[in-house]
Amino acid sequence: MQKGRFSVLEGATLAWLAALAGTTLTGYRFGDSNHGITIPILKRFMDASLYPGDIMVATAERFPTVFYRALAAVLPDRDAIAPAFFVLYLVSIAATLAGAWRIGRHFGGESAGWIAAAFAFPVKIGLAGEALYRVAFSHSHLASALTIWAIAWFLEGRRLLPLLVLSLGAWNHLLYSAYALVPLTLVVLLEAREAGRRATLQRLAAAVLPLLPLAASLLSKAQPMTQEWFLLLRERSAHHSFPSHFGGDLPDAAALLALAMLAASGLDRERRLQLGVFVGAIAGFFVLGTLFTEVWPVKAVLQLQPHRAWRFLLLLLYGTIATGVVQGARADGIQRAAAVFTFIVVFSPGLEPALPLAVVAQALVTSGAAPWARVAAALVLAGVTGWGDRDMSFEFLPELLRRCLNATPLRAAGLALLIAVGLGLGSSRRRRACAGLAAALALLALTPWTYGTLAPRWGEGAWRNVQEWARLNTPRDAVFMTPPREAGFRVFSERGIVGEWKDGTQQYFDDAFVKDWGERMQSLGGDEYPRLTDERIAELARHYGARFVVLPSRRARPGLTRVHVYGSLAVYEIKP
Repeated sequence: MQKGRFSVLEGATLAWLAALAGTTLTGYRFGDSNHGITIPILKRFMDASLYPGDIMVATAERFPTVFYRALAAVLPDRDAIAPAFFVLYLVSIAATLAGAWRIGRHFGGESAGWIAAAFAFPVKIGLAGEALYRVAFSHSHLASALTIWAIAWFLEGRRLLPLLVLSLGAWNHLLYSAYALVPLTLVVLLEAREAGRRATLQRLAAAVLPLLPLAASLLSKAQPMTQEWFLLLRERSAHHSFPSHFGGDLPDAAALLALAMLAASGLDRERRLQLGVFVGAIAGFFVLGTLFTEVWPVKAVLQLQPHRAWRFLLLLLYGTIATGVVQGARADGIQRAAAVFTFIVVFSPGLEPALPLAVVAQALVTSGAAPWARVAAALVLAGVTGWGDRDMSFEFLPELLRRCLNATPLRAAGLALLIAVGLGLGSSRRRRACAGLAAALALLALTPWTYGTLAPRWGEGAWRNVQEWARLNTPRDAVFMTPPREAGFRVFSERGIVGEWKDGTQQYFDDAFVKDWGERMQSLGGDEYPRLTDERIAELARHYGARFVVLPSRRARPGLTRVHVYGSLAVYEIKP
């Protein structure tokens, strides 16, 4: 395998350019989704006078991450949050794509690395509601990127560094570190005889010791599971914690496993063993996770959400499948056609229903696939149900082509071309000059320009307008009652609210919050909220201490006092 073709500067710049291009090709958002939770918590750490009495923001004290406290300590003011999130998003996505490239390179060389990175580039929601990343930044982006790099380092032969990165990273995101520490620690134990007692103890200490204070803190706050907590979790977050709700995603996962097995059967013994250990460890997560969620529910296991470990196994599957695609592309005739078909299907969101066809093609024509892998693929096709339950979507590739014509990806491609020119120059001095120029332009010109083109998007629309009105025209202690299925009202309004459905994710680690939140969601009525009568709206607002109510403006509300309207939304004041 080729190693070291790119310098650190060249590789980092290419990854940064890919992340910049991705803000147009896959998208970037600020101010909605989980930002409705994380940004108010961050702002509360920066200014304790914000969101008084908001039950969701109060969960900040039990939020099991040091990230937002640390970020609050270094940011100069709240206006710096949006650009800081953008830069951190680029850092984490660049690291994610570079890590995927490195894993692919480990299994099949540099070409497989590029294909594995391509597989990781689109946002695809899969098993347990997992995706390698989302287009709105959170601390989980950095945690995921660090975990991916720890896995890559471990595959390449390092031990202490990745284990230490994971154990320290647990202070940012415990779950992601745990998902990777289990298979890596298993490898350490398998290598104990060869490595020796001292080295093994050092590795285990690196994996465990930084976790002990965190574990003690979490155990001191643990509370027994109540039936109410369990039922609300099943209602709100079943797609993460209960495999009986994974439904149509299981066939896709099975097909990816089959494709990886077919490709892995042609790898050397060491790499097959590495993949096997990871598959076995994640299978253990799935078996025990299913037992202690669906059959005999255990609160700690439900909080761990063990099936979400799939996200990191998926990267190893991508690297292995990419290796098979490269080998097929280097062959002739039908093997090359099967490789191209497999690449398109694995790469493109919406084409997942065609994955079993890729399995059939690879099993039939791949010359390097072992008989046992073909038999396994046949059993997957015959034993898994749900094939054909979903229709394919063909919108992604035409839309991707259209977005490629936008300025950001074209400018990023131009700077990547500059690096490619440098690679072809004989002089190392000229090569460094090209790489340095590309890096400088990417950081100092293209990054701020891209942010400037994106920022107006989250400043538009009725939802943002009513938030700005709230911030400028109401006291800091004002409470708003908003449509519960909308997310992120706290972000720009800097005002407390009765609650949003999205807030429910906090119930994983805050038992005191969940009962009150569940009652509020039931009272607000979910999708029925806009159809509540004026009298019921006023009654609920007074009950929860809300002075203002946000409702769709299309319906007349003679029983309420309207104080602001913009587009599809109106704000009403509720008199005491």
